[in-house]
Amino acid sequence: MFSRDKSKESAGPGATPAVPKPAPVKRPDPAAENQPPPQRAAVKPSVITESLHVTGNLASGGELLVDGAVTGDIHVRTLTIGASGKVEGKIVAEEITVSGSVDGQISAKSVMIGRTAHVTGDVLHDVLSIESGAEFQGRCQRRPANELEVPKTASQMAQEQKPGQATQKTAKAQPQASVPPVKPAKAVGASATPAN
Repeated sequence: MFSRDKSKESAGPGATPAVPKPAPVKRPDPAAENQPPPQRAAVKPSVITESLHVTGNLASGGELLVDGAVTGDIHVRTLTIGASGKVEGKIVAEEITVSGSVDGQISAKSVMIGRTAHVTGDVLHDVLSIESGAEFQGRCQRRPANELEVPKTASQMAQEQKPGQATQKTAKAQPQASVPPVKPAKAVGASATPAN
């Protein structure tokens, strides 16, 4: 049951017992400290598949991929129209890549018309590229600075509403100043006694 410590006996009388060494301290890796924190996974785009036909206007603060058909205006941050995609309506976005068919006005900072694209309508742009083989009928012109207004994401709208709500509450809490009514002045030089 009990055991003797043989290391003490072998060292002889008067020897000091062995002290266990402390575990080595792990030092942080300086290369790991300089690395940025891991990024969140990218948000997946909304997709309109080949078998889907949407009638109506679409708005999103994110990315949209159209492989099906859309009849209506599209207002998104990033739009990709696949080779089988077809859009009939006005398009407003920051970036547009067209490989399918568009019948309507396009307004974007960056427009890329691929070799399989068929575009009928005006293109308002900051940057435009058209690949060889693309069919394009319409006018190209620089986009006015105030033309592009991309929809905001839900988190951006929530951030904008918070400060606005605070100012509305403080405005309601302030008492309104009371201004006394102005009394008419008496006429100078007028006599109140009747003339004889």
